[in-house]
Amino acid sequence: MIPVNKSTDRREVVDSPADGFFAQEFLSDECRLLDRYELQKELVETLEQTKNHRHLVPRVAACHHTFRHWRCDQNHDWAEAEHSCSVRVCPHDSRRRSLILAGRMEKFLFGMTGLRYVVFAERNTLDLREGVRLLWESWTSLRRSVRWKKYVRGCIVAMEVTYNREEGTWHPHLNVLMEGEYFPFEELNQAWIAATEGRGQTSFIRAADVGTVRELIKYVTKISDLMGKPEALDEFLSAVFRRRLVRTYGTFYGLPVDDEENPGIVCPDCQSRTVVRLGYVPSYQISLDEKGILRADRPPWVTDSELREATQFNFYECSRQPAA
Repeated sequence: MIPVNKSTDRREVVDSPADGFFAQEFLSDECRLLDRYELQKELVETLEQTKNHRHLVPRVAACHHTFRHWRCDQNHDWAEAEHSCSVRVCPHDSRRRSLILAGRMEKFLFGMTGLRYVVFAERNTLDLREGVRLLWESWTSLRRSVRWKKYVRGCIVAMEVTYNREEGTWHPHLNVLMEGEYFPFEELNQAWIAATEGRGQTSFIRAADVGTVRELIKYVTKISDLMGKPEALDEFLSAVFRRRLVRTYGTFYGLPVDDEENPGIVCPDCQSRTVVRLGYVPSYQISLDEKGILRADRPPWVTDSELREATQFNFYECSRQPAA
């Protein structure tokens, strides 16, 4: 458990449940910080019972337990977990990817008009791998149709999966943010029914704005639904293995999502990749700001000393590299 750290500004403390946590609308209760650590513990326990994914236990167990201070070339400071497991159902890593993609999308969509948010769904399925395959096939058929091309100039699509614990069935569906002309619901609904060969229908369509991206990519699946269900967790991890869950088309094609699973170290404030690694941060010096970003609250003299040492070391290392 991370020790309590009192805060007097707008930032929310990492481990002070009495003070509460800032939570944007796109983050459900399960993605708040203390809940994430509890979910991480449950995830490790469930992974230990799986048949095909026990090897992930050490990676997930070590995720987000030590932190490193980072600074970019624009003097933005933040903290990153020293170890991220890159497992899609990990509550820490799924939130991290969502924040990175949301930041990129909001910047990309700034000033864009004619945005609409749509959910495309099919019937529940007992076989998730087959359900996912059919869903993407239906999507390909829809976006190649005359009706779709008539109204839509571009879009970004993210797959989401829900699990019915009582029935043991899966509900994969697509969250889509599209740009273009007004698309009458009935016509869109008919196009989707035709694309699915009668298996599904649109859940809804509504006007959207930049803020809708947070709803679009809030999570791949509701993690808590899979806890204590090793067979279901096994099936989910196998079904999404090496699959691109976020895709772009048309006018959205320039939005980078290819590295969603391995985004690297990127400044959460300005998206700069020119960064320097500073020292380790004790947990009592970690806090969450109003954007949900981890910040390192350290004495300036410590940071300045580490910055001088880090930049001198990097320069020395670079000077030893052979000339191109």
